[in-house]
Amino acid sequence: MEQKIDALRVVQDPQYAASLSESQWRILANDPVWNELVGEFHEMTAPVIALYAAQLGQAAPRPRAAQPPAARPAPAAASEPPRFDVIGKRVPRLHGLGVVTNLRHYCENMRMNRRLFTRTLRSPYPHAKVKRVDTRKAEALPGVVAVLHRGNLPAEYRDVKLGSGPPDRYLFNEEVFEVGSPIAVVAAASEHIADEAIHSIEVDYEVLPATLDMMEGAAPGALKQWDNQENGTIIATTPPLVRGNPDGGRADVNLDATLSKPTAQHLALEMTNSLMYWEEDRLIVYYTNQHAHGTRAGLSQALKIPANRIRVIQPGYMGSGYGYRSGIDLAEVHAAILAKMTGRPIKTMYTREEDFVTRTHRPQ
Repeated sequence: MEQKIDALRVVQDPQYAASLSESQWRILANDPVWNELVGEFHEMTAPVIALYAAQLGQAAPRPRAAQPPAARPAPAAASEPPRFDVIGKRVPRLHGLGVVTNLRHYCENMRMNRRLFTRTLRSPYPHAKVKRVDTRKAEALPGVVAVLHRGNLPAEYRDVKLGSGPPDRYLFNEEVFEVGSPIAVVAAASEHIADEAIHSIEVDYEVLPATLDMMEGAAPGALKQWDNQENGTIIATTPPLVRGNPDGGRADVNLDATLSKPTAQHLALEMTNSLMYWEEDRLIVYYTNQHAHGTRAGLSQALKIPANRIRVIQPGYMGSGYGYRSGIDLAEVHAAILAKMTGRPIKTMYTREEDFVTRTHRPQ
């Protein structure tokens, strides 16, 4: 009985692969599972391909994408039904093997030597003025390398803001308008040290009135959390869109109703995270995003550097996104600045609470 070689284990276990004899490699060469792995997942099998070639004294199988396409059959006669070579055929899920075996990397798995970890101190108030930020205890904590806040933000970034407003969202606002607004960011040798450091930062707030109900905020005379010309507290006003003949379409009865739905969070399995570092004057970014070009454009605008000096890498695997990972938020700009200040890679991992509070969602 012919010996069975575990093709998947050959890819996963280098010691097992190295222990195979020439005869076992020849058995493997005829295994359809092995040939599918090499053909569809050649990047995963690359580490053991050299062993394969050395034992058999021949070139390794070429990836299917590199092989010349097979000749198409001659067109069928008009009387024959059409023959499909795509529809109805089994299509391998290229990401499937990497997901179930953990052979591929998510951004969360990315590691680099000398990397620093960030934690962000955020406002617990929906509306307040930041009167004082004292980071001395955090800076003195062993393992803390840098603390970034409005007081020491490099001058070139003090006018940087994200979004169109109102209100303006600067990298660090003196007056905050939402729970979760960043007050200070710590870069430290471990996540635990960074977390301990943000709890040692002292902040004095002048808490201001806030509107917390959507309907109350839209009412005339409602409290305004920032200056605007409209009634109530708004984020944006869309000009009315008129089509057709409104007067001709009026009904005999008008019904007024207030409809609402619950807030929906995207709740991706993988929390938003990034790994950033500089190669001389070029920023390299690994980031959980669904739009690498949009991420690059956002960082280019925020950092005031040309887009060709930023490389954004989406590793090909992401724990879902549902549309809320199309761009950057303030934390990504903070990470890029800290990487430049410290000269070390910066790893930023949102908490679940931060993913809920700071990223976009489907509102009420």
